[in-house]
Amino acid sequence: MNSFLIITLTLLLSIILTVTTFPLGYFAPDWIHLFLIYWILASPSSIGLFTAWTIGLLVDVVLGSTLGVNALVYSLIAYLIFKSYMIIRHLTVLQQGILILIILITKVTIILWIDDMMGTSNYTTSLYWMPVVSAIVWPFVYYFLRSVRRRYNIS
Repeated sequence: MNSFLIITLTLLLSIILTVTTFPLGYFAPDWIHLFLIYWILASPSSIGLFTAWTIGLLVDVVLGSTLGVNALVYSLIAYLIFKSYMIIRHLTVLQQGILILIILITKVTIILWIDDMMGTSNYTTSLYWMPVVSAIVWPFVYYFLRSVRRRYNIS
């Protein structure tokens, strides 16, 4: 199967997971970011900053947040991962989980900062539970997507 199609389907799966785990509130993992980070690490030539920006815009629309905020944050984080993917690849899954915790805490902080500057901040510090849960879920996402990547021979 075409690698673009598989990556697109898994990213659509992440959006579906985000919507279905929405009732968990702040304890829902950031599925979309986890899937996006994995694909940037595993196949950086197949996914780019434009893809991250597009997914961010789609997240803005799906979650009903201010248009462009998630697109900006997704692009920034994708850029950081692109610049350091060769180093991150050589870390263990546990170390990658800790790094993802730091990255997603930064994401939440940037979103809170932008929303506060715009005067639309209605979030609480409970939002910081999402990066913790995402870091715990990271090994499962990593091994699931790795098996998909190996099954469909995506390089």
